Amino acid sequence: MSGASAVQSQAVRRLTQVMRETSIDAGGVARILERNPKTVQRWLRQETAPRWEAREIVLALNVVLERLSEVIDPAGAEDWLFTPVPTLQYQRPVDLIRAGRAREVLNLIDALGEGVFA
Repeated sequence: MSGASAVQSQAVRRLTQVMRETSIDAGGVARILERNPKTVQRWLRQETAPRWEAREIVLALNVVLERLSEVIDPAGAEDWLFTPVPTLQYQRPVDLIRAGRAREVLNLIDALGEGVFA
């Protein structure tokens, strides 16, 4: 396995663990990433690896879900991602993650963890 493939496999292995912790299934991941559920299942079975642009979002999603599961009930993570948030000017966290703006989502999660609900 090449170095790039090993890194991609690590991203997917981490995603698999985060999925278990948050109860998000392959269909949920596909909705979050705007990918075909069959594609996500092939990643999870390690038949293929995400292309670079998808891999970047997978890596960001892993961090967001890991942090989010420390702050809210992990079972509610998927609903939270798709809910418009007043602090984000009523944008949905999932849309920011898709747009490469995961840092803003992580800042909000950190604020929630500290009890700030502005």
